[in-house]
Amino acid sequence: MSHPELPNDDSLLEAYLDDALEPAAREQFEQRLRTEPHLVEQVELQRKINASLLSSFPVVEPDADHVAQVTEPLEQSEPTLLSIPRRRWGWLAAAAVAGLLLAYVASGPQRTDPYFEPTPLAQVYDATVRQGFEPYYECEDAERFARVFSKRQGIPLALLPMPEGSRMLGLSYPGGLSRDTTAMLCQVDGEPVIVFVDRTEADCQLASQKPTSESLHIFRDEHDGLVFYEVTPFDTPRAMQYLKVE
Repeated sequence: MSHPELPNDDSLLEAYLDDALEPAAREQFEQRLRTEPHLVEQVELQRKINASLLSSFPVVEPDADHVAQVTEPLEQSEPTLLSIPRRRWGWLAAAAVAGLLLAYVASGPQRTDPYFEPTPLAQVYDATVRQGFEPYYECEDAERFARVFSKRQGIPLALLPMPEGSRMLGLSYPGGLSRDTTAMLCQVDGEPVIVFVDRTEADCQLASQKPTSESLHIFRDEHDGLVFYEVTPFDTPRAMQYLKVE
């Protein structure tokens, strides 16, 4: 079953961001987020837009006296905005929002990404395991798998067949080296293993900071402009070697 593409589905997206969905609908929408990268991008973009609008135009509740001062003259005058049919208000609101969005886009050089700070990969691994070790995106299609890395790291990757007892669970975007770090969650002989991938210029010493747990190991590899880190309970890499540049 295919889901409608945004923006035709924008009312559902807005309801999700406004926490206005019924539990069942919210669960269904979040399931889609795990399998539809374009929907994740739309949600993140809308969150940024909403935050920018709230910052520029904070909501202030007017007092009763102020409302009366504004509406009374209008009610006594010739037909005005108050006499516009209710169905037309939607068009006016849409035009106002479109104007705000154009202003937001036009301010390109003034926009800044949210603050990001690199995090030790062992710390990201521990947090992911504590949260249930579930990927954000179950990516079983080879073409879409390659496209994720092509978009985030600039280089498409392929996952070679993994040996028996090892499998990829999916991809997540938990940060680490940069906001674009892509994490491949794997299960190897029943144990959680994560391979982090990013551009070599995003690499930093903090990434390989020694884990606090002696049972955890970090392995590093670098090739084709990418850096690979495997965080694992095993004493040898068991997953990163199956990621290859297409």
